[in-house]
Amino acid sequence: MKVAFGFKKLLNKGKRGQIQEKWKFDSKSSLLAPSIVADLDNSGKKHILFGTNDGKIYALDKEANVKWMFNAQEQVDDVELMFFDVETAHSIQSSPNIYDINGDGKKEIVFGSEMGTVYALSFEGELIWKFKAGGSVRGGVIIGDVNEDRKPEIIFGSGDGHIYILNNEGQLIEKYEMGSNIESTPNIIGEKIIFGTNDGHIYCIKHTGEELWKYKTEGKITAQPSIGKIFGDEKNYVIIGSLDQHMYAFDEQGELIWKYKTDGAIYSKAALADINNDKKLEIIFGSCDNNVYAISCTGEKIWSYETDFWIVAPVIVDDIDKDGELEIIAGSYDHNIYILDAKGNYMLDYVPGLSSVLQQTGSYSDVVTTEPGKIVGKKIWQYQADGVVVGCAFIDDEKNIVVNTRPGKINNLQHQER
Repeated sequence: MKVAFGFKKLLNKGKRGQIQEKWKFDSKSSLLAPSIVADLDNSGKKHILFGTNDGKIYALDKEANVKWMFNAQEQVDDVELMFFDVETAHSIQSSPNIYDINGDGKKEIVFGSEMGTVYALSFEGELIWKFKAGGSVRGGVIIGDVNEDRKPEIIFGSGDGHIYILNNEGQLIEKYEMGSNIESTPNIIGEKIIFGTNDGHIYCIKHTGEELWKYKTEGKITAQPSIGKIFGDEKNYVIIGSLDQHMYAFDEQGELIWKYKTDGAIYSKAALADINNDKKLEIIFGSCDNNVYAISCTGEKIWSYETDFWIVAPVIVDDIDKDGELEIIAGSYDHNIYILDAKGNYMLDYVPGLSSVLQQTGSYSDVVTTEPGKIVGKKIWQYQADGVVVGCAFIDDEKNIVVNTRPGKINNLQHQER
């Protein structure tokens, strides 16, 4: 474990402190997904869990000490290896799910692998059961009671084109052929299961396999659907992006409410949060046009902020400096973490009769050009990580951030008052 201090940028009046690196952990293998942070045994102690490209699951404590490691590498014969990339044959390409699946008061860890095996581990990292699907499991595993038997079910999609439903002991309940490979992590509303497929379809099915609705986009879908009451009423809506460059919003019956076009593919789940105190949820997400977007519940852009490369990892929204105002944390393929003001910044960049660019007092913007009188994205802090950022998560109530990077380094960042 290497301890080092990162650098900071204070960019706007009114925001104090700095972002610095507390510790760094080297997993010795590339990382493909964000960490998950959880109290596994109800001790009040948080653990950081993540999977690696070489098929290992790690549990670290808050000081980056390895509590346990589980090796999920499977024995593969020469014939099987013909169908896998040698470099990624054992990879864990999504974050594990943490859930008390057996009702013992402790959390279990459930995840899938490129080899198509879904594992359930105890909170101490011991194997409880495993299940072999007919294809790779690249998306995440979700857990919830979709058949009202008062027990959680394990739900995931596979590269064999099926959606699987297991019981909490890892036994197959049902699997349904969907006509295309599935890399999207599903989500659930009651007994409804919603997910995307590689041929661009968005499906909503019941746990019985009955198709309730579907919608065809023009690109592959890898993002997990977000579900929320975006209009501030009691109705749930489904928000999901596609590689066709659009973010889509549907009601529970599958009616398209709106779609918003970016100039790049959208790979990951959108964050839903009330960033402007209007009692409605805004939609915040990254795109491969290098931008982070905040759009309204009606599908209109509030602001965007441009980085130097793709935003593939999901963004997170929280109050990192505990000043009562939300910030947005976004990792970019340009190797940087950007912390943005969730409300954005109202900028007036040209006033007729004046020869200079004007901004409101205390504002800051990296935007070179923008329409007069528009809200633009505003950067507060920026931190250079060790490589392509594949995801972030909060460790604790102190708002420590854990950052996973493609080269295998995990950075722990924290906000410090000056």
